[in-house]
Amino acid sequence: MHTARGVDDPALAGDGVCAVSRSSLLAGIAAFAAIASPAAAIEAVSGRYEIMIGGLQVGVAGFEGRISNDSYETSVSVRLSGVSRLIASGRGSATASGRIAGGRAVPANYALTLNTTQQNEAIRMAMSGGAVRTFSAEPAKPEAPDQVPLTASHRQGVLDPLAAALFVVAGSGPTVSAEACARTFPVFDGRQRYDLAFSYSRTEELKVPGYSGPAVVCNARYRPIAGHRPAQTQGMEQNRDMQIWLAPVAGTRALVPARIMIRTPVGMAQIEPTKLELGSPTSTASINR
Repeated sequence: MHTARGVDDPALAGDGVCAVSRSSLLAGIAAFAAIASPAAAIEAVSGRYEIMIGGLQVGVAGFEGRISNDSYETSVSVRLSGVSRLIASGRGSATASGRIAGGRAVPANYALTLNTTQQNEAIRMAMSGGAVRTFSAEPAKPEAPDQVPLTASHRQGVLDPLAAALFVVAGSGPTVSAEACARTFPVFDGRQRYDLAFSYSRTEELKVPGYSGPAVVCNARYRPIAGHRPAQTQGMEQNRDMQIWLAPVAGTRALVPARIMIRTPVGMAQIEPTKLELGSPTSTASINR
């Protein structure tokens, strides 16, 4: 186990695990995770999804969460059924909690577990004020010669992957707006430091059991900063075919990822909702079913 407890401890980055399987699991987990709001009432949210690649279903995912005016707790699960050697079979899960302050998440705890045919991994992080105070990443992985080094500064002013799925629109105007997309999230996932940058594409209607209404569509970009191997991340960095649909949580200023499309080497990956429950009036019931 590699545990960081001070600014001088080195962080370890990933190895040559298939980019499709790792990216798909992490993207799926991140996308369904953090939901928060400045509203006074506690809101419950949940969602169920199909994961498609090249038109074939390769997995399912789900999330559940509760939010208040000053805190959030969420849990996410992903199950993949590989249909080729490029797509893993297995499971992933993640949990996160933290505060809401200034219209954004302030993470406190994050945990990720992956158990697949291509990768087993466990990440734990404790955070305070946007800084990673302690973390562990198992198994320990030796640093590759071409790996971009991580430093203590890369663990400052960051979000965990679940908090990076939180979109809160300040003010009193519409939440389904171009403003929802105009942001960049600095992310540290226990192995790598990267940015997720979003920009407005369009607004359209979304109809799925449990929700019918507007969704804002954002273009997404992945920008590796440190802890990565450029030869492995180049494809994702150059990928221009990534979009995320955001749907509003009732009674809040928050939006949750409702749909995702990412081009992969084996076809377009689509994370499609089969059911969404986004807060009032069924807040309590939705989380207990």
